[in-house]
Amino acid sequence: MDYRTRKVGDVVVFDLKGALEGGEKSYRIKDVVKEQLAAGQRKFLLNLDKVTFVNSTGVGIVAMVFTSISNAGGEMKICNANEKVSRVMMITKLLEVFDSYYQEDEALAAFAGD
Repeated sequence: MDYRTRKVGDVVVFDLKGALEGGEKSYRIKDVVKEQLAAGQRKFLLNLDKVTFVNSTGVGIVAMVFTSISNAGGEMKICNANEKVSRVMMITKLLEVFDSYYQEDEALAAFAGD
């Protein structure tokens, strides 16, 4: 899995790519989020547009990131999950926990409305 970060207004967007199944880069996301939280950032968006696969380890990483953000008073949304990823999120009941949007612009607009 690979990713890049970018800022859109006051939201840090993580563009994830490939299989979200653990590994050094997947776990590095937690550290980057913690650094951003320490710098005062409170709004995060995980763009899953290019995620091809997610397993239980990947689900755990997303859940840990969400918990870190929530515990710091921040908020996290996800967008662009394909059918395969959405199915895993639905089975694990994470779609009930996360604010999920079909498109990035919808998710960004939802931050503005918070």
